[in-house]
Amino acid sequence: MSEQANRLDELDQALLALDDPAMVLEELDGFIAGLLILPEPVPPGEWFAAAFGLGRRRRSVFASIDHANAVLDLVMAYHDEIARTLAQEPELYQPRFPVDPVNGDVIWELWIEGLAAAVNLRRERFNAYPQLGGDAAIASRSLSTAIDIALDDRRDRINPAALDPALPAGLREAVLTLYKYRQSGAPVPDRPPFAVRPNPFAAFGKIGRNDPCPCGSGKKYKRS
Repeated sequence: MSEQANRLDELDQALLALDDPAMVLEELDGFIAGLLILPEPVPPGEWFAAAFGLGRRRRSVFASIDHANAVLDLVMAYHDEIARTLAQEPELYQPRFPVDPVNGDVIWELWIEGLAAAVNLRRERFNAYPQLGGDAAIASRSLSTAIDIALDDRRDRINPAALDPALPAGLREAVLTLYKYRQSGAPVPDRPPFAVRPNPFAAFGKIGRNDPCPCGSGKKYKRS
């Protein structure tokens, strides 16, 4: 087994060992794709908190700071690998869609849920894409439609036969299109003023020296 495959298996097992609300691999794959196509970068501290449900008054999914850092290292390596593929070998990029072993259907909903979680970090900025027109607008609308379908509470009333069978391939093309646009440096309209942009560390809140460590170890923050 290659080193890359070993790292992927290690990440997969590390994620499966965590409790909700931590993402599983397919969901994380979509989440990272979403981060890489947003019109502006999201600080790692902010998106890591979103991916693993960290924040005030939430029980951490990690046993200790060391445990959190070990998983973060694996996640960052996976993030960098996807970014490298999109930048240098886009023809090799493939979203991680599981396949139903019974009927062979591509199960894309979990991946799109991860992408939706990333989009929600900068929803107003992402929603500016359609104003551009052209391929970027088409790609963003395609992803928004898939998000609406996957997250709609009325999903069980949608006839699967009515869905476009080319949808999974369309999701891949949409990611490639928006990644290319973002890397081109071309502007996206309606960029919010700096003063009203989200605080990247707001999810954690202010941690006092005698507060419990957010890793969930039970130790005081200054002692963890």
